[in-house]
Amino acid sequence: MKIERFILLLALTSYLSPLTSYLSPPLQAQEVHREAASEKEKIVVVGSIEHDGLYAFEDKAIGATKPDFPYLSNSYLDLGIRSRYVSAGLRVELNLAPLPGYDSGFKGAGVSNFYVKGECRYGAITIGDVYAQFGSGFILRLYEDRGLGLDNSLRGAKIDLTPYKGIRLQLLGGKQRRYWQMYDDKAWGFNYSRDAVLGADLELDIDEWSPRLQQAGATLMFGASWVSKYQRDDTIIAHVNIQDGYQLSDRYNLPLWVGAMDVRAQFQMKGWSALIEYAFKANDPTWENKYSYHPGHTFYASLSYSRSGFSVLLQARRAENMSFRSDRMASSVVGQLNHLPAFAYQHTYTLTSLNAYSTQLTSEWAFQGEVAYTFKRNTKMGGKYGTTLKLHASHIRGLDNTPYHTDVHLELNKKLTREWSLNAMLMYQYYNTYIVEGHGEPIQAGIAVADVKWALHTNVQMRAELQYLYSRDDEGQWLFALYELSLFHKLQLTLSDMYNIGGVADASHEHYWEAAAAFSHKAHRLSLGYKRSIAGFNCSGGVCRYFPAQKGFVLSYNFSW
Repeated sequence: MKIERFILLLALTSYLSPLTSYLSPPLQAQEVHREAASEKEKIVVVGSIEHDGLYAFEDKAIGATKPDFPYLSNSYLDLGIRSRYVSAGLRVELNLAPLPGYDSGFKGAGVSNFYVKGECRYGAITIGDVYAQFGSGFILRLYEDRGLGLDNSLRGAKIDLTPYKGIRLQLLGGKQRRYWQMYDDKAWGFNYSRDAVLGADLELDIDEWSPRLQQAGATLMFGASWVSKYQRDDTIIAHVNIQDGYQLSDRYNLPLWVGAMDVRAQFQMKGWSALIEYAFKANDPTWENKYSYHPGHTFYASLSYSRSGFSVLLQARRAENMSFRSDRMASSVVGQLNHLPAFAYQHTYTLTSLNAYSTQLTSEWAFQGEVAYTFKRNTKMGGKYGTTLKLHASHIRGLDNTPYHTDVHLELNKKLTREWSLNAMLMYQYYNTYIVEGHGEPIQAGIAVADVKWALHTNVQMRAELQYLYSRDDEGQWLFALYELSLFHKLQLTLSDMYNIGGVADASHEHYWEAAAAFSHKAHRLSLGYKRSIAGFNCSGGVCRYFPAQKGFVLSYNFSW
């Protein structure tokens, strides 16, 4: 769709939005109706601007290369209008020289996303680019993560219905977003998958219809989902065997329609929460599963309990052949329809996430458990301000019992005085580099973290981190230090260094410095800095992308209204 046409559509939508008031029943109290109508009939314009840039330098010591275009950047402009019954929006992207680590197809510019949404009492309909998640996402999760360069929305339509209390229904269909491409007419456009994706999701809140459950303070939900993708046949040749010196070949008979279903139940009562979920995917031969015709399965169980100062969590999941893409030949984050929530803990500290685990959709047993307890104030363990201890363990292995990843850590959070607080962590980690990255040997490491905060004044706060990683594998030992100063809730200064101490033959003994200054004023935030960063994986929710080593000045600007 041309940009000019869409802008005209936005203007027309905002002009017609008051007419849709006839779709909704009037309120019983006329005074309340007039007051609410005057507020809701207002048209609100919202938006945001985001720019992240890198002026890159070559650094042969760490493997950083200088690109053909020295300044690389990703830029986004989001615009939207909202009224009582109609809303609309669009996103403009300018990624003519994307940041390092993003696929070459990410390069492009234009209107990447637009939608028009109409709402009434019993639901809503969205036309354009839509996002959704069915259940835990085992068969469908359409979302955006700009840090990973991920946006797998559908261009089509989505209907959300609530025909009766306790009933929620979603219907959607469209073509999945891929990357930019320049069309023959030289207009900027966007590339979508060739074929279609359809889906439906139904959730029933049984407690809405049960006085007994309501009196007990309990909730009970049943859900079911269905997704199907259509993809035209591809000519893919399979080499069967060799006879008399000749190699026999045959053509794969690929399914045109691949369906998936999901059923789940969740119960909550007095601090307890239990969830069980099962997903099935029909045979879906792809390069990722070596063109296997075996169906996919995922079983997931979760049990948790929490009360004041205490919580416990136990989870288990088995996944087999569950990579589900709109394009059987796609790789990385392209064309991914589903998502398996991460069972490896999502660490935020630098050295604890140095070897971040990527969820293996083709074969994985995953377990995790966590216990947290807060010792009350003015007790021997709690001290004057209380103390929180958290023990977490996760273990992931293949269906053939090959170990993939293990993470066991103990975390302490304690306020020492009115001004000082401490967060400390001890961690053991096992990381199977060959399984996750396709090369190398497993890494075992012990990691210690100390994070100290000092609130000197309401307008002056400081934070310091010291992290140490010990290992006899890969590049051996690492040390990380950070100092952060915040002034008047507007200016933040940060200085950090990650240094490879070594201790093994392959040690690099390199420093990875970062320095940054960030200034915030109302809805504006500007950050300028310098970094020398190591190559590695950036992960979010178990989805990872490899980013090469980088050196240069970084610029970031965000504004919203």
